[in-house]
Amino acid sequence: MVDFYLLVATVTLSIQLFVLVLLVTGYGFKRQKKYRRHGALMFTAVVLHLITVLIIMVPSFGVLVFTDTGLSATITAYAIIHGVLGLITLVLGIWIAFAWRFRQSLQYCAPKKLVMRATLILWVITIAAGIIMYFSLYNPFMA
Repeated sequence: MVDFYLLVATVTLSIQLFVLVLLVTGYGFKRQKKYRRHGALMFTAVVLHLITVLIIMVPSFGVLVFTDTGLSATITAYAIIHGVLGLITLVLGIWIAFAWRFRQSLQYCAPKKLVMRATLILWVITIAAGIIMYFSLYNPFMA
């Protein structure tokens, strides 16, 4: 019998790793000065991440924080920190992606360069924190 929670967590992790691949690839396009491709991939990453957060992560976060799951206070605190960092990253990503709106001109993007860089770094930290939390809660290699 498949553990439903492990399955959902594994699918979510897989999607977030795919989002990470999109981010790295999009950053590569930016370094090659292929700004339109960079923007399109980053927009795709934000939308995919938003869908995952709304459908899976927010309900899971609610269960984890507002019910007695039997998890340690450390894991719960770590989940709250991960959730707050993730929310900040998501809001910044949405703001950047929708401010761009597939424009040809870079004049809207250039002033946001530092915010974009900070968002990328925060996003990678948040994904890494999610991976650590996944292996703290589910260790599929020990099953």
